[in-house]
Amino acid sequence: MQRQWSNVVIIGLVAALAVTIAQAQPGIPGGAMLATNTGTAFTYQGRLSKDGAPVQGVCDFQFTLWDSASGDTALGTVTVNAVNVTGGLFTIPALDFGSNAFIGQARWLGVAVRCPTGSGSYTSLTPRQPLTAVPYALSLRPGAQIVGDVSDNSSIFAYNTTTSSLSYGIYGRSDSPNGRGVAGFASASSGDAVGVFGLTASSNGKGVTGEAWATNGPAIGVYGVTRSSSLDAAGVLGEATPTSVLSTSGVRGINRSSNATGFGVWGEHVDGGIGVFGTSGRGIGVYGKVLSNTLGLSIGVWGESPYSSGTGVLGQATATSGTTYGVRGEVVSPNGYAAHFAGGQGVRVIGNLQATGVKTFVIDHPLDPANKYLYHFAQEGPVIQNVYNGIVTLDATGAAIVTLPDYFAAINAEPFLYQLTPIGAAMPNLHVAQPITGNLFRIAGGVAGAQVSWEVTATRNDPYLRMHPVATEVVKPVTERGLYLAPEAYSLSPSLSSNQTLASPLPLDPTVEGQR
Repeated sequence: MQRQWSNVVIIGLVAALAVTIAQAQPGIPGGAMLATNTGTAFTYQGRLSKDGAPVQGVCDFQFTLWDSASGDTALGTVTVNAVNVTGGLFTIPALDFGSNAFIGQARWLGVAVRCPTGSGSYTSLTPRQPLTAVPYALSLRPGAQIVGDVSDNSSIFAYNTTTSSLSYGIYGRSDSPNGRGVAGFASASSGDAVGVFGLTASSNGKGVTGEAWATNGPAIGVYGVTRSSSLDAAGVLGEATPTSVLSTSGVRGINRSSNATGFGVWGEHVDGGIGVFGTSGRGIGVYGKVLSNTLGLSIGVWGESPYSSGTGVLGQATATSGTTYGVRGEVVSPNGYAAHFAGGQGVRVIGNLQATGVKTFVIDHPLDPANKYLYHFAQEGPVIQNVYNGIVTLDATGAAIVTLPDYFAAINAEPFLYQLTPIGAAMPNLHVAQPITGNLFRIAGGVAGAQVSWEVTATRNDPYLRMHPVATEVVKPVTERGLYLAPEAYSLSPSLSSNQTLASPLPLDPTVEGQR
């Protein structure tokens, strides 16, 4: 039966590719658009003969798409009934194998026919026919170079007119483990060249979105690399150019994981550089804010260094004038702490330590450590002093030599203040018989064998303090005159505070996703 039919001879295979036309379109960069959306069907024409004579009548056809010239891996089958065949010629106006049938690989078409329509079984025609491309479609084959030349220097432009659901202007995909779904390359060696540029006109839109689908491993949604050694080079650069100074972000990171170890923005440098660097001409270089605290871990900015000489967080104010802060912390809660330090050697301050309140130490109350704290407070004074004290036993003459630390003379200066308190007996004649010389002084006039409690207060005079002298009374800087550290203590408005708060520089509503 099969030998009675001749193979179908393809007269034309017309892909439904719309012609690209250039015309001005208001609001659309590039001035070019597709005339219509492209479908996945194509027109098939052929000539059918039987026993050497053209077929005349109505026939049924089955078309099967294959990925090889032989074998049994079918990619889809389409049945078309009641096709008019005139003088052997027939036309299938819309043969459609779906959107994934033609993605650049070679394809073969198998044809089976039965005549007349609706009767008997199908006869498969051999061999399978290779599907070739329409000449203009050759520019879309894998590895082809797409070059355009329109009036505004756009190489190629795709326009998707869909106004709802998920749609793409350009969609790229690569199944290679080292492939690129979409690659952009700006080859100019100067100027403001951009490899890939994304633009959105929606108030909730994204200019560029990258998404990693993998549920494990170091998957990255957007990855940027720069090989420039220039100081202002960047792998990824985010820039905000709003008309208002609030609620905008050059770069914004959001972590939607329910795991507390997730990160909105992660910065890493593997060899001596900077993981995250933020700069601002008039605002905040880097800003971190926690919008939810469902897991108990609530940290706006986290800094960590695993190295033996590392620094977890470093803040530096490089201005040479004005009241600047290398690191500044503030809280709104009356029970909060502007800064908290724990572990190691505690806190090191190189320079002066200032406080508008009292300076305290706090411990668990020794009589009720589970429920109470015990506070002790430091003494205040207009002179920087060092205090030394101890107990000495008098000799048989009622005298004693008191030995101070061997470094006493190196870090202290006169005047020296003495206090002597007899222990166990009255000593009306107790006195300093010889003032401090080097690191010794002598007391006398006491009771033989008795003890004396002594205290010496000296003026601090070490090399650091001589290089950085302090003043008890100073005039406020011009920018702080008329302002107060604690205006409420003088029954004045808090707006007169010289310590203007930074507690909420960006008044964000955590329930509003698109506010930036």
